[in-house]
Order: sequence, then C-alpha cells, then structure tokens
Amino acid sequence: MKNKIIYTAVLCAYTSAALAQSDVDALRYSNTPALGTTARSIGLVGAVGALGADPSVVQSNPAGLAQYKTNIFDFSLGTNTQKNQSSYLNALKKNSSTFNPELSAINLIFTERKIKRGNPTTTGWVNVNFQLGYNRSASFNRNMSFKGVSNNSYTDYVASFVKGLDYNALESNQEQQNQGYYYFENMFWYTYLIDSSSNKNYVPTYDKALGGIGQRGQIISQGGMNEFNVAYAANYEHKLYLGVAINLSNVNYSEKNTFSETDNPLTGNNWNSFEFSRNLQTSGYGVGGRLGIIFRPNTNLRFGGTLHTPTKLMLTDNYSDALSVQYDDGGSEDLKTIEKKFSYSVVTPTKYGLQAAYLFGKKGFISAEIESIDYSLMNLSSDATLFEDVNDNIATKYFNTTNLKIGAEYVLNSFRLRTGFATIGNPLASGSEYSRRIISGGFGIQEKQWALDVGMSKDIVSDVYVPYTIPGITPQGVSNSLLGTRLMVTVTNKF
Repeated sequence: MKNKIIYTAVLCAYTSAALAQSDVDALRYSNTPALGTTARSIGLVGAVGALGADPSVVQSNPAGLAQYKTNIFDFSLGTNTQKNQSSYLNALKKNSSTFNPELSAINLIFTERKIKRGNPTTTGWVNVNFQLGYNRSASFNRNMSFKGVSNNSYTDYVASFVKGLDYNALESNQEQQNQGYYYFENMFWYTYLIDSSSNKNYVPTYDKALGGIGQRGQIISQGGMNEFNVAYAANYEHKLYLGVAINLSNVNYSEKNTFSETDNPLTGNNWNSFEFSRNLQTSGYGVGGRLGIIFRPNTNLRFGGTLHTPTKLMLTDNYSDALSVQYDDGGSEDLKTIEKKFSYSVVTPTKYGLQAAYLFGKKGFISAEIESIDYSLMNLSSDATLFEDVNDNIATKYFNTTNLKIGAEYVLNSFRLRTGFATIGNPLASGSEYSRRIISGGFGIQEKQWALDVGMSKDIVSDVYVPYTIPGITPQGVSNSLLGTRLMVTVTNKF
C-alpha cells in the first residue's frame, strides 16, 4: 500500500494525510460530467441529449445518434486554460495557470436508411446508425500554489501520524539509506524533524514558542480520461429512438505535490528548512456502457432518458517521495523513498439522466438535462488489500447529487448562435465550500455537405485544499478560485 498526498480539483475539502488509495481516487474518476466534446455541444454546455445529431451524445444519450440521416466524419481540436487563485493563512493571494492543447474528439458515424421503391421508408425501423469514436471525458490539468505563515508545522502532522509506532519501526538500515527509504515517516525520523518524547509518542523538533513557520506549497496535476466508443442506434418512424454504447476508458494522471517549511530564524541547533515532495503516476483502463431512449411526440417536442452503467477502472499507481533538509549549522540531507507500485480497481456510480428539448420550427431550440449520481456508491477493491474502511467512509461522506444543464440555439439560414449554462452538484454529504458553474457560447455554419463550429466555455470552480491535519486542531485550508476556459473548433464532413 502506498502513502500519498490526497488532492483533486473537484473536492470541496480534503486533506493531505499520508493514506493509501482513498475516496479521493474514486471521486476523481467518477465526477466527470459530460459537458461536450464537440464545439456545438460545448456551446450548449453539453445539453444535447434530447437533440441528437451530434457525435458527443454518445456520452449523454446514445439514442440521439439515430437522428443522423447521412454518414458523418468529424474531428474537434481545442485548448484548455486553467487559472487558479489561492488564499492561505491571510497571506497575499497566489496565481498559477496551465495551458494545454486538446484533441477532443474524432468520430465516424455510418447511417443505413431503409429504402422502399427508391425512397426512404417512413414506417417501422426507418434507419439504424453505427458509431466508432474517440472522445475526451475528463481533464485533470491544474496548477495550484500557496504560501503563508503558520503557528504549527507539517512535522506536527507527521508526529501524530506515527503515534503508537515503536521507534524501531522508524529506524533505517544501510540498504534504505543507500537505495531509498520504505516510507516517508522514516525520512522525517532520520533527519530529526521529529523525535521521541516517550514510549510510542513523538513530537516535532521546532520551537513552538518562538514564532510562526513559513510555509509554501504547489500541486501540479496533469492528464485526463479518454473514451473509445462503439455505439448503435435505431429510429422507429421518427417517433422513437433507441441507442446503446460501449465505452472503453483510458486513464492517465500525474501529480507532483511539493510542500516546504522555513523555521523561525530565532531558533537554532535544529533544522532551518525542508522541502517534501510526493510524486504519483496513475494509468489504467476501464469499461462501461450507456443506454438511451428519445421520444418525439411531435415535430416540436423531444424527451429523453438515459442510464449510464458503472465503469470499472483497472488502475496502477507508481509513486515515490523525496525530502530535502537544510540545518542551522549549514549541513543538509537529501533523501528519497523507493519507487512503489500498487494495482487496484475503482467502480464509478450509476448515472441516470432525463432530457427535454423544444424546437421552434427551423428558428432554433431550447434544451435541458438533469443528471442524478449517487457518489456514496463509489467503490475501491484490490486482490491484495481490503478496502472495507475506505468504502464505509465513501458511504457516509458522499451522497446523491444532481447536475443541471440548459442550452439554446438560434438559427438564421445556415448560421447558428448558441449559449448554455450548467451547475454541477456538490458530491459531499456535508460542507458547502465547493461550487461549480459553467457558462458557454458558440456559433456555427451548417451546409449540406459540411459544417464548421466554434465553441467556448467558462468553468467557474470554488474549492478548499487542506495541506495537512493535526488531531485536535482546526485544519488550515487553502481557498481556491479556479477559472477554466475551453475553446473548441469542430469540422464535420457529411457523406
């Protein structure tokens, strides 16, 4: 089992406790709302489930694929910019950012129409559609940095974490000193950042009476989730549309978490500063499915419903820690742990969705979606480790929440103008420090044989990160305001 800093861009309040795989891993791969992979769907903030005729509906309601009447090939390219502002311990706010190009989607859709006497039939199953596609389902790119002066230390946390251990468990042998330590706490003990106060009790070695501890931190996360989709949809008399999709997911995630402290300059004969870094690489794959239905009672109204099955992800973590210490006497230590690997699985919760759209003839439409996800049903498992405590924590810490998306389009001949708004529910059963809102817009040109669309969305997120916790002391959180901007261009060929 590994020790790692817990961090995710969507969690309201979380800590950096040295834990094994946890609820945060499950949440990272479960809280991935479908907000669009094409420029058209991004402009509508993903509210395309009842509309259909967009390749990205494979992530919301695959029944919408049956509304295509021709073969389609499209690809989407874009950029993703994240700007994060952090506030910690009443210090000046710190800004950090990331910029990443994206290949958001490549899709190929084949349409087979039923022909009778040279004309498309209007009775029975009038057409079936088949899709092969690649669609990006989540981005984990984020850069967060913070600093402040604290009245306690990360070494307080380490001392509390090892409480109850015999000091012999913290000692290191020559092999560890040469090749790498087994656990991060061994390094804090070896460098005298913590010391034994009594049998199985430990204390930090800074002088608490002489002032605050300067602290700095930075967390850089990168990667994302992608889907390879195979979907089938059928159209019954342009009244009823059914669809099914199988999704093969690919996961890549990396995190570098660096935390440093500077001791009060009035103290002496101990450490002057240290920098502790934790590195994580996660990769894996998974499989899941989606079922969808759309009912079209007349030319203006469309109603849809979807069921997204749980996705089982098979993941492998590679991780290591490093510690650099500068002492008051000018000496220094540079230590690291051995490289570790651990394999496990995450099962995401079932998602249910309802969609509706009203079409104003050929002048445009308004569409809406609501999704329900019970995050308390997330689950971790492994052949080597029991996750009973982690899963019990998930069941009590998280609950059922909803996502709401609304989009609209105005049509003027071949020109389209779009806008959208979405709110993403807080997955935590208690706590209101997390919020996420998305606003979007875009435009497009639709011709008989081709289409060009441009979409942009603004993702507005507020959350809190807790670098460490100490029993009996109120945690010190980093308040974050994140502004994400996605810009997308989609080119479509109809053949």
